[in-house]
Amino acid sequence: MDHATQVHLIDRVFDMIDRRTTEMDPAEYHNPVSRYIDPERYKREVEIIFRRNPIIVAHGSELPKPGDYKTMDVTGVPILLVRTQDGSVNAFLNACRHRGTKLVWEECGSHKRSFVCPYHAWTYGTDGKLVGVPAAEGFPNMKREEMGLRRLHCAERYGFVFVQVDPTAPKVDVDAWLGPMAHELEHIGTADYVVWRPAQLEKKTNWKLALDTFLENYHTRRTHTKTIWPVFLDNTAAFDRLSPHARVVLPKRSIPEIRDQDRETWNLRDHSTVLYTIFPNLMLAVLPDHCAIFQVWPDGIDNCKLPAYTLVPPKYLESATAQDIWSKSMHVVFEVTEEDSDRSEAIQAALNSGANDHFVFGRYEQALAWFHQEVEAMLNGQAEWVRYAEAAE
Repeated sequence: MDHATQVHLIDRVFDMIDRRTTEMDPAEYHNPVSRYIDPERYKREVEIIFRRNPIIVAHGSELPKPGDYKTMDVTGVPILLVRTQDGSVNAFLNACRHRGTKLVWEECGSHKRSFVCPYHAWTYGTDGKLVGVPAAEGFPNMKREEMGLRRLHCAERYGFVFVQVDPTAPKVDVDAWLGPMAHELEHIGTADYVVWRPAQLEKKTNWKLALDTFLENYHTRRTHTKTIWPVFLDNTAAFDRLSPHARVVLPKRSIPEIRDQDRETWNLRDHSTVLYTIFPNLMLAVLPDHCAIFQVWPDGIDNCKLPAYTLVPPKYLESATAQDIWSKSMHVVFEVTEEDSDRSEAIQAALNSGANDHFVFGRYEQALAWFHQEVEAMLNGQAEWVRYAEAAE
């Protein structure tokens, strides 16, 4: 974020410290437990939220050169990403147009000029066009120009690759979708970072429960007593709704040290963790010289996958000192994630017990309320989604 925004946020933190409070919504938010366990609702979440909206599926540094490619499964849909000769990224359904088998089986690779189906050797260029059919005389009525790979709406912004997984969905303007998040990502510099040490976790919990644990620091004192509790102020945070996204500033105990310093020298990254939710499923934690990324992918109503990676400045990749700092930092991040996962898995195990028919989010758990309000708006057709789509036409 720009320096003026940093100063504004630090001033808000100092005001909270002086008043011995935190930022709060006017009232609590009641979230029905059924939203986590209803199978029909889960199906709609996948179809509407995850398949019709622009979702981050990769970072551009994973596809640095023309011919580099990456495959993945996104809510049951096989996706192929490939960097083209002009530097853009194409996204396709990873399925041959002949008999529908998976076209590319490797998770990633480089220097590809074409993709050959392992079943009957139909061949496609990196632009998705069908360029080769063995024994083509067997298909005298086929129009090759209509048999290219099924293209998906795809855009690269601020280092992230966004894809709409449903090929029938109206194109959504990614810049309109990001809104004020675009300004934040530009100043963080995510386009200039590279992926370092990707990993993946899998948890027995609904995808929304996994995200819930990131969106408030009311639990820090009790859940993270031995990890981050000694570092951060207790239940103190600055919340901003960047609809449908959000920003939460979690100030460290060191932040009062800069109160009497020249405001021009204030650096929020040194004295807080700034946590962004890029709707619906990516968490971006901004740390002093790197970023931690967690994504939550639904894998059934009571299971989810959490790919994670570190974004680091490439100029320090050969520095053993920098790598040691990043390693220690990410070790703590993963420890905290495991502690949170223990809580979310325990909640999931009790959801069907009848102990609760709804959860109550406190006034200082407002980012939780915002997130679930955005989910509801999407499912009920009351979101800005239509406006984003119209902006792309």
